[in-house]
Amino acid sequence: MGSSEANAGEGARRPRRRPDPRRSHKAALAIAQDIVDDITRDDLGPGSKLPGEREMLERFGAGRGTLRESLRFLEMTGAITLKPGPRGGPVVAEQDGQDLAWVLGLFMQLRGVPFGAVVAARETLEPELAGLAAERATAEDHARIKDTIDGMSAFLDDEQNFLAENDRFHAAVAVASGNDLFALVISSLHTITDGVPLGLDYARPRRENVVKSHAEILEAIVAGDAEGARWAMRKHLRRFRTRVEADFPAVMDRPLRWRDIVP
Repeated sequence: MGSSEANAGEGARRPRRRPDPRRSHKAALAIAQDIVDDITRDDLGPGSKLPGEREMLERFGAGRGTLRESLRFLEMTGAITLKPGPRGGPVVAEQDGQDLAWVLGLFMQLRGVPFGAVVAARETLEPELAGLAAERATAEDHARIKDTIDGMSAFLDDEQNFLAENDRFHAAVAVASGNDLFALVISSLHTITDGVPLGLDYARPRRENVVKSHAEILEAIVAGDAEGARWAMRKHLRRFRTRVEADFPAVMDRPLRWRDIVP
């Protein structure tokens, strides 16, 4: 057997290299980042349809598996939704605090962060945001906050919708502070504290008290009374802490679970 034939035989016996999963993940992440760049550069709002799979494969020069990994990653983080069917495909999603809560909840469980730490973070941030809202809120902000209070009053006998309006209130106050990052964080923290199944009873008298607290906060914001808004929000959140500590004393020190936040 000649040397060339021997070499060929040796080459045929060499095991094939398996693809490096790290390289595949890196390529998928790079594509995901390019897609997000496209969304922000072209100012694509929620509901905007992105190019289909064939067009993306040609553009990025990637394998179908790598591209689908990129799209799944963006879908899981709340950046896009993937609509099924021949006319489906990737669509820009509307991002909110729940998407951030999804990611935060994962890391909180891994780091053993207790429920009480989230309550404390809200007690630190939200009064200051209420004060900023009193200094910066526009008439449109006032109307948005009032609309949530009107909604809560209308849903006093409908707990699910009442709590949804409650979430809107805290998000609207944070938005009125003029800082989009804080607004996103507060919305996320509120989602986390509401998502943990404590078994809190929001009977009608309690709901009425929450509405009164919110109205007091709004009154200070509209009056431009920053210190009054801080005080009213601090008092409101302190009542929540007091109730949790009284009814569920062990939960404040209990580490959060991701599954409780994102069922």
